[in-house]
Amino acid sequence: MSVHRYLAASAREGLARVRSELGDDAVVLSTRPHAQGVELLASAYADLTHPLEPDVESASGSRILSELARLRSMLQNQLAGFAWNATRRRDPRRVAVLQALFAAGFGSTLSRALAARLPRQLDSEAGTRWLRQVLVRNLPVLDRGSDPIAKGGVYALVGPTGAGKTTTLAKLAERAVRAHGASQVALVSADAFRIGAESQLRIYADLLGVEVHVAADMAALAQTLGRLSSRRLVLIDTSGYSPSDPRVSLIHGLDGLGVRRLLVLSGSQQGAAIEQALLHFGRGAAGCILSKLDETPQAGAALDALIRHRLPLAYVSSGQRVPEDLHAPNAAYLVDRALKGGQLATPYALKSEDWPLFAGIEAERGEQRAG
Repeated sequence: MSVHRYLAASAREGLARVRSELGDDAVVLSTRPHAQGVELLASAYADLTHPLEPDVESASGSRILSELARLRSMLQNQLAGFAWNATRRRDPRRVAVLQALFAAGFGSTLSRALAARLPRQLDSEAGTRWLRQVLVRNLPVLDRGSDPIAKGGVYALVGPTGAGKTTTLAKLAERAVRAHGASQVALVSADAFRIGAESQLRIYADLLGVEVHVAADMAALAQTLGRLSSRRLVLIDTSGYSPSDPRVSLIHGLDGLGVRRLLVLSGSQQGAAIEQALLHFGRGAAGCILSKLDETPQAGAALDALIRHRLPLAYVSSGQRVPEDLHAPNAAYLVDRALKGGQLATPYALKSEDWPLFAGIEAERGEQRAG
């Protein structure tokens, strides 16, 4: 094993030299204070992975490598915390933007991209206004000319289980009846898996005075849509699946029937669940309906995902009432609500002493994603 010695003015500078000369996989074996700043002993990872001569030492060698990897991770976290504190002193406005976004539920990728673009001449108050304006401008909203109710056509509401697809469909149907008349609107139940799905849809249809049809598979759906081709608006209720369910692929078969998909996304989900829903249900969708806004104290994760995936919002839903709790999206309101959510006093809010640790965890996740 070849060990290299580095002297640097700071641990951060020393780590940069280690990575530059030995690569990103280099392992820092030790650090200690030095008259010139800090001394680091490091080795290239490849040097550590050479088989040890006696076979009996293999297990011992694996334990050594595991311990070195653990020490490396600890050092990276510590250095990331040092870097966070240094950045906070050097550029407090940019750190304030990051903290506001993280606290509101926005993810690291978008938050760091926005913070990096913060104009340096802005003070704290102006920086907050700039952040709000950028978020409002970048949150995609479906223009009124593309409104599904006004435009008409065939739309399927898709999304994970529990997102509120059937209730949202009823809200859309009621508005469509007021706009075009009951004879121009039809509902189709294509949910063959959820018990009672058809019955629930029939209740809404009877209240609205519209026809409801049942399609157990794609072939039946194609025939049903052919019979309903003269209707101004056809709304399809689909089965809800977990994003990891192989049956999700069935939903993309709707595209071949000329059906436009609207993703119903619950804003109350965690960011990881929202990301998975967008990846599996949202690709190729015509728009998104953000549901359960009334149950969402922090909407930052949902807005973050919509901004990154450029999926336009068609409606927002904020309750169970039909049709009162369905609204056209207002980007300024949604951004203000999301940023205000970052100010909530909850046991999950980070305190000032938590931020360096948080920075270390984020740095480790970044290393894992890159590796």
